[in-house]
Amino acid sequence: MRSFVPLLFILIIGLSGCVSPTTVDYDRSVAAQFANWQCYTIDSREARASYQDVVLSPIVDRRIEQAINQALQAKGMREDCPEADFRVTFNTLTTTKTEINDLGVGPTPFRRHPYYGYAGYSMIDIDQYEQGTFIIDLIDNRSKELVWRGAYTQRLGWSAPGDEEVQEIVNDILANFPPKQSISK
Repeated sequence: MRSFVPLLFILIIGLSGCVSPTTVDYDRSVAAQFANWQCYTIDSREARASYQDVVLSPIVDRRIEQAINQALQAKGMREDCPEADFRVTFNTLTTTKTEINDLGVGPTPFRRHPYYGYAGYSMIDIDQYEQGTFIIDLIDNRSKELVWRGAYTQRLGWSAPGDEEVQEIVNDILANFPPKQSISK
């Protein structure tokens, strides 16, 4: 039993760090329509530039469009329809985050002044980094309203994501689309 307690403690600490970088929100009043959606269109770079700042390179844009196509087609949807049920658009946001970690206070081996006792030190680690959020929006073509949004947030690196990483992120965002309908009794 004694060996079980430390193992449980380590497991709890490990799981507390497992926060999903993906968030999803959708209009519950139109959620029943999602199951009937079969056709989509993805807004082009030029179309998106008319209503938002386009900051990604054309190369990354193409990677994202291909990943969205692959994820939606894997769900049985088609892009080659005369009239789409919904539009897909995407965007990115970056913010500068500051993380401050107080590493503790401890005594130093020297005296500051003969009458003021021992000096202490405080170890503070300050880390500034860029955090990126990738957003996929689904817009109902009939009502022209945003009805579903998925976002993925992570700390940014030095290089643009490759094809595999983009596909993983898009799959993660679209994993719960269309949302499962819960049956109330």
